[in-house]
Amino acid sequence: MPFAASHIGKTFTVSDPDARIRDAADLASFVPGPKRIPKDTRVHVKEVRTLPIGSKARIVFALATSPDGATVHGWTSTRNFAGSFVNETLGLLPAKDVSDKFGTNAVWVNGTYKGQVDLVEILDSGLEIERMTLDTVEPYLRMVAAARADGITVAINSGFRSYPEQQILHQGFTQGLPGFNLAAPPGHSNHQNGIALDIAVTGGAGTPIYDWLARHATSFGFVRTVNREPWHWELNEPAALLAKNQSTHKLPSVTA
Repeated sequence: MPFAASHIGKTFTVSDPDARIRDAADLASFVPGPKRIPKDTRVHVKEVRTLPIGSKARIVFALATSPDGATVHGWTSTRNFAGSFVNETLGLLPAKDVSDKFGTNAVWVNGTYKGQVDLVEILDSGLEIERMTLDTVEPYLRMVAAARADGITVAINSGFRSYPEQQILHQGFTQGLPGFNLAAPPGHSNHQNGIALDIAVTGGAGTPIYDWLARHATSFGFVRTVNREPWHWELNEPAALLAKNQSTHKLPSVTA
């Protein structure tokens, strides 16, 4: 299935009055001056690069041009754009060696390795790069667009996870480390088979994002599946259709 990064051909508006231009040879450094792209400039993104800022997070930089391509403004952080690149897809991570059980693209279901899957890199609510399966991205982005039309920003905090990533979360939870929530053992999380998303909600019923999801998520195939986790939604079209027909947005097992 062909895949094109979502920012290609799209126009962005510079919203930060201090959108400084970076050195193409060293994105951690600014071009002397400093030079800036003026606020409210409309740009196209010709290319993106990332710069690590920790074990996971990466800042995404864009080579900004005029919409007609005639003027090259230079490299700048995508945090300088209106919307800050949240929900933009960066590229495809194709399935790899099927013998690699613990690699980035490895799928696990109920403790069993199931093979490799194509993944897409996408910017989450905190502008960190997450991954989704290729099959999940399309219905998710349709849901995002519908929410945006209603003035609601739907974005994720977590998507597909590798075996080592799930192992770290599970260990942090079992050891009671600060900042770690309930996490299934590695190999047993639906984040590892590509159907689970943690959506950035500020709470449960009565909060705008959650209430929008409660009304509309099932129409895009997503359903809430875990007790006491209003952020956890899964792409399960049969379950979502059944929930919708029963005027709910969650599985019968979800009571809180």
